[in-house]
Amino acid sequence: MIAILLLAFGCPDSIESIEPFITNVMGGRKPSPNQLQKIKERYLMIGGHSPLLDITRRQAEALEKRLNETNELTPKLLNSKTQELFRVFIGMRYWHPFIKDTLKEIVSLKAERVVVLVMAPHYSKISTGGYINTVNEAMAELTPLFPPLSKGGEGGFDISFINNWHTHPLFLEAVAEKINKGFSYFKDINKKEIQVIFSAHSLPIPPLEKGGEGGFRDDPYAKQLNETIEGIIRHTGDIIWHLGFQSKGMSAGEWLEPTVDSILERLSKDGKKYVLIVPVGFVSDHIETLYDIDIFYKETAKSLGLIFHRTESLNDSPKFIDALIDIVKKQTALSKFP
Repeated sequence: MIAILLLAFGCPDSIESIEPFITNVMGGRKPSPNQLQKIKERYLMIGGHSPLLDITRRQAEALEKRLNETNELTPKLLNSKTQELFRVFIGMRYWHPFIKDTLKEIVSLKAERVVVLVMAPHYSKISTGGYINTVNEAMAELTPLFPPLSKGGEGGFDISFINNWHTHPLFLEAVAEKINKGFSYFKDINKKEIQVIFSAHSLPIPPLEKGGEGGFRDDPYAKQLNETIEGIIRHTGDIIWHLGFQSKGMSAGEWLEPTVDSILERLSKDGKKYVLIVPVGFVSDHIETLYDIDIFYKETAKSLGLIFHRTESLNDSPKFIDALIDIVKKQTALSKFP
């Protein structure tokens, strides 16, 4: 069996789970009563919980089904001792099902190999790197419980990581499809009159890593975002676009800029009217799309006299599942199997 492990941020599954979830995100520090109240209010405005886990499950189910239907890789990948090929699992960094718990299940099932895919197309040592560290830490804890893991013996396996997939052709096509559909919201408005804002999650810039070799400026995150946008434009044709960062965390210090709201303010001052926002850094709906964009930025845009619309998230759309299938199959084809 080849285990595909999809990793995502995690989300509270109820109002009651918001506090422990945020405590995990904040490294064990509880949110203040004021912070907690604000966060609860936001979740209540999107229905009381995030759909991220349900969407990730749908992605996993679709991926597993399609991978095992298109099994031309079977002769290369299957160990003669098993008749299974792919099983897809999910692990969340900050809430159930936790990455460590899912890895324990995979180990107990005696997978021959694990391919880890972070459900974020762009790599950063701060974000994606954190998922990889979590996997490695979990495996270090599990090794004493499953001794074969340490030597690659019977019952052991290797882990490979898909670190980024920001220029995969099918991913770019999937986003471009959503953009072209988004343009139709504005009916007869010329595409050249529509300002497209590509949004991605802001990241903190560590004070000692603002420049120099090995510093944050060497982090590929922003560069990869621009490479994604360039690839998308090859499918949409020329558009007027901006890259903005959203959903800054609660910690103090410098974060990536410009912010989406600062771009909205500038566009309003410049006399622009139509704005299409594309959450290119996110593949699934969650609090950052459903509240930050659909409520907060939409209200901000309205107050500035802008006509504002968001493209649909990729979620489990067919083209995006096609992209995931190709990404996983190429990774497994490159891997060495017994």
